[in-house]
Amino acid sequence: MTHIPVFLTAEKHHILIVGATSAAMAKVALFLNTGIRITLVGHGTQEAASAAGLTDDITGNAALSVQDRPFTNDDLNDKTLVYIGVEDDITEERVLRLATTRKMSVNVIDKPAKSNFITPAQFARGPLQVAFSSGGVAPVFVRRLRSSLERLLPPSLGVLAAAAGNVRGRIKTLIPDGTRRRLFWDRLYDNAGTYADMNQNDVEKLVVEAARNHRVGATVGQVQLVGAGPGDPDLLTIKAHRALQQADVIVYDRLVSRDVLSLARRDADLIFVGKREGEHGVGQEGIHEILIREALAGRRVVRLKGGDPLLFARAGEELDALRKEDIHVEIVPGISAFQGIAASAQIPMTDRAHSSSLTLVTGHLQDGAFKDWARLSGEGQTLAIYMGVKGAPRISAGLIGEGVASNTPVAVVENGTRANERRFYGTLETLPDVVSENAVKSPALLLIGDVVQCARDLNLNEYEPLLQAVSA
Repeated sequence: MTHIPVFLTAEKHHILIVGATSAAMAKVALFLNTGIRITLVGHGTQEAASAAGLTDDITGNAALSVQDRPFTNDDLNDKTLVYIGVEDDITEERVLRLATTRKMSVNVIDKPAKSNFITPAQFARGPLQVAFSSGGVAPVFVRRLRSSLERLLPPSLGVLAAAAGNVRGRIKTLIPDGTRRRLFWDRLYDNAGTYADMNQNDVEKLVVEAARNHRVGATVGQVQLVGAGPGDPDLLTIKAHRALQQADVIVYDRLVSRDVLSLARRDADLIFVGKREGEHGVGQEGIHEILIREALAGRRVVRLKGGDPLLFARAGEELDALRKEDIHVEIVPGISAFQGIAASAQIPMTDRAHSSSLTLVTGHLQDGAFKDWARLSGEGQTLAIYMGVKGAPRISAGLIGEGVASNTPVAVVENGTRANERRFYGTLETLPDVVSENAVKSPALLLIGDVVQCARDLNLNEYEPLLQAVSA
């Protein structure tokens, strides 16, 4: 970071803008309604202001002084910020030298190399202000980022923020508990679009009324079962990201990547409940106890699960335990491992030429599993096996024993979608060797079926058994 982001108190500063260029007028327009004092100096300033459509704005504006004359040394007196926007290089250098000698904050407009501060791109919704800067190295990215934010945040958010500021003290009286009050503001923010086309007074009344209703409501917090996806933080849903930012407590397992956890609120309590090698962790009942305890304490709890919370994640047991305590539960779906891996490896799970069905199973083997799997795999079908690394030898022998072709293509993907993702290919017969020779560890997914030959990085010449399978 090459610049220090700082917001200045407008009423405590006095800006000098030197020049009558369009760039100088743009700075005048930027600061006109902030309450900061502005002195504009330069030949033709009145004409330039008129050309920029600022005449009505500057007429009678006590905070703005327009001096249609050349710059003088005394113009720097009592100023705290200086903007130079002239076409004359001699004047530019003169003002810059004088301001620098006085150790003033000076900006030569559109010339960051000559400036000792910059004015970042800005975005505002009422009292909410956001500044963007790339230090001048990526202005297009800054423009796109600001544009994205403008699309995401409704204009009504500004009115809501102003109203919230005016009734903040009353809300604190109505909802004295800090955690519950933050939950109230979070929900208000999430529903900012509700206040579209309303004036501030009406919004203030509705906010206070909502706080009264919140006060007499349930005292418990809530639990969100959130899908963390397969590991790549960019695959989180917007709703999942929002949940991480709002959570007081995050209960997570081993499959949740550190990159995803880094998106959580900095002051949130992180509770690890996953299994480690040789340890079983707190167990499922222990997880239930933690979720219930934190929710009953009035906290907002996120149960963060790798992939999707409803797929091989025991969400049903957690839902049942929380419902028995009358705790509000919300489910935020996530991208499952097979979806993320299919995308990164570019393997279509179904394909007109290779597969018309997809079956997802867990590698925790039970009696009769291979007989069931054999009916759901093989020619024209795709089988995705979660948690199947340790059982690879039994899976290979069991499926072949039930009649699945031994040369059926197989992909083994470890740490799917993450920076350390590894992909290996073989056949159902060579699956155990692929796992052992490459020391594949969990989390990993096994994909079995003809669609594997569509993988973007699969060179069939390197996999002779696969080449024979495809030829057959």
